[in-house]
Amino acid sequence: MPALAAAAAPYSGHHQCTAREKHLSMQFRSKRSARLNSQRRPRCRLQVSICQSRPSNDSVVGVDDDDALDDLLNKYGKVVYQGGDLKKPSEEAEDDAESLSFAVALAKVANDVKAADIRVLFVKPLVYWTRFFIIVTAFSRPQIDAIGSRIRDIAKKQFTRTASGDTKPNSWTLLDFGDVVVHIFLPPQRAFYNLEEFYGNATLIELPFDNSLSG
Repeated sequence: MPALAAAAAPYSGHHQCTAREKHLSMQFRSKRSARLNSQRRPRCRLQVSICQSRPSNDSVVGVDDDDALDDLLNKYGKVVYQGGDLKKPSEEAEDDAESLSFAVALAKVANDVKAADIRVLFVKPLVYWTRFFIIVTAFSRPQIDAIGSRIRDIAKKQFTRTASGDTKPNSWTLLDFGDVVVHIFLPPQRAFYNLEEFYGNATLIELPFDNSLSG
């Protein structure tokens, strides 16, 4: 299958959408599709998304307007196929294995800082911008800050990796390492956005530690 790249806003270009923006855009498109077709598009197919502006605060913006989607398409362009980005299957497998090792290491860091309900999802077959999601719950903004700071520190010292995304604790804090995206939620926001359900066809990774008693 050809790799995907953004025509007007490539992954490494000047305008780089965050994983949060892409997820919100996919939610927007899913609602629009459901309204037009009365059924949600099967999640087992690769979903193509565009950028959507990030809400200015922790509240949810209830935008559901066809004109808004058209404006986003006009502003950021569509996602198109590019054959030049193809890798050999063996190279893809090596990249996936390296990303998995990194994701599990970061999940272990979150567990050490008492994050709860830790999930690592292999989302590469469903999205084009990353391989793995790490989804965790924290119970206060100080704990979110502690989890995020520890993950950034370990990623930089042990893996020479630096995340983009949030630098201050929000109710949905995001650390984007490119191939691995970390989502740290307060309980109400995790329940509302429900990434596990939205990406329900992603593969759940079994973790080498017990997280059942965290939190």
